[in-house]
Parts: sequence; C-alpha cells; structure tokens
Amino acid sequence: MRVLQVTAIPITAERFVVPLAQALIDARFQVEFATGPGRELETLESRGFRVHRLPISRRVFSWRNLHAVRALRALIQAGRFNIIHVHTPVAATVARLAARGQGVRVLYTMHGSLWGAGVRGWRRAFFTGVERALGRGTDFVFTVNAEDAHDCVRLARLPSEQVVTLPAGGAGVAPEFFQDEDASNELRRRAREQVGLEQNLLVVGYVGRTVAAKGMRALARAFRLIARQEQRARLLVVGDALEGDRGAYSEARFLREVGPPGADRVFWTGFRDR
Repeated sequence: MRVLQVTAIPITAERFVVPLAQALIDARFQVEFATGPGRELETLESRGFRVHRLPISRRVFSWRNLHAVRALRALIQAGRFNIIHVHTPVAATVARLAARGQGVRVLYTMHGSLWGAGVRGWRRAFFTGVERALGRGTDFVFTVNAEDAHDCVRLARLPSEQVVTLPAGGAGVAPEFFQDEDASNELRRRAREQVGLEQNLLVVGYVGRTVAAKGMRALARAFRLIARQEQRARLLVVGDALEGDRGAYSEARFLREVGPPGADRVFWTGFRDR
C-alpha cells in the first residue's frame, strides 16, 4: 500500500505527521510526502523520506495553488498511490481537487478549519460550501476536537460515520515526562534556567503560533490583569508566526497590547525546536 502525505508546509509534516508515517512504515506501508517550501524539507529528507516539492501557498487565494493542483494530480497519476492523506485546510483543498477521479482513497486530518467557530459572514458561507463539496469525495475526516466534528456534520452535512474525532487531539504529549514528579520538577527547573526565569516565579506559558486566531489579544489582556495583581507573575511565550499567517503577532505588537506593568514581565522566546 502506497500512502502520500500532503501538507502545505514541511513544518506540519515534520512536527505532526512523521510519527504516523513511521508507524505506517513499520506496518509495511510505503510512505512519501508532498509539501511546499520550508526549512524542514531537508529534515524530512534526512530522516529517509521521499519528499515531493509542491508549488503550494498557505494563502487561501493564491494562484500558486492552481499550479499545485496540476502538479499534485500528475504526481498521483505517476506514483500510483492507494491513499492520499491530507492535512490542514489549504493542502486539503488542493489535494482533494487533485485526487478527484484518480481512484484513490482520501483521508483528511482537520487540524483546524476555515469555516468553524469564530468565522462569520461570507468567509463562513464560502468555506463551508467548499468543505461540503469536497467532503463528498473524502473517505474519512479526522478531527482534533469534538467541535470540528460537530461542524462537519451540522454545517458541511457530512455523514456522521464519515467523521472521526481523534482521542488524543491529533497531537498528544508524551506522558512519561509528567508521571514522575521529581523528573517533572527537574524539567521545569532546567527550562526556566534556559530562558532566565527565577525558580520562585509564577509562570503562565503559551506555546503555539503567535497569530490572532490563537487568541493572542485575549492572552495579552488576561496577563495585563494578572500582572497588576501579582508581582511574581511572568508570561512565557514560545512560538512565532509562519509565512503567510493572517493576523501575525510580533513581539513588539504583543507587548504594546499587554502594556505596563506586564510588558516588562513577558519572556518571548520565538520558535524553539524543543
């Protein structure tokens, strides 16, 4: 069985899909990747995966994505894949258009949607319509939360048996890090040392892309309130925006929204490999 894993950017593949790909290889599947440009391409190739480069953009309305549909259709025809597994909304749209009429099974892991909660107006109507149309040619949709699964059935009108919610949220944590209290405390101590945080401080942590859709404004407002009441409180922000992200937050923008006195207590690390 030949499986093609499709993502818009290689960081999605490298961070979320590699463990699945390795498990499939262990089960004697053949796995290849198709993804857009990014620094993680070489990391994927160094792991021994065959990686096909796509002219794809994370921007929804980009002419590059029309070229990506054609390139991916040719790749599917040449590769004789049995399963196309797509990830994230833009890659899912491009790949499912390319896979139409190709006789392959299509699986979609929805790491988030462009039409669910928080999306209003024409964008909600447009992207719901796209998902409703493409969902008919999708064998299974895997969601990372129950809310997206509910929207797939209620808004996109997909059959409930076609939608599966992943029990670990699609990207779980390694529980062995947290089962031993001494080991957990040592991890915390070392992590604080690395970013210059004293051990007796009360630290609020954020890990993820620094974009408006992730709630950065709410985080800034919340920490502003906390900082006024608790002198020992610090905010640790781990992450960065990606190229093409709408509503990207820089450190300077975030600190402006936090304001005094909280802005002086924010530790902004940027992107981290670990």
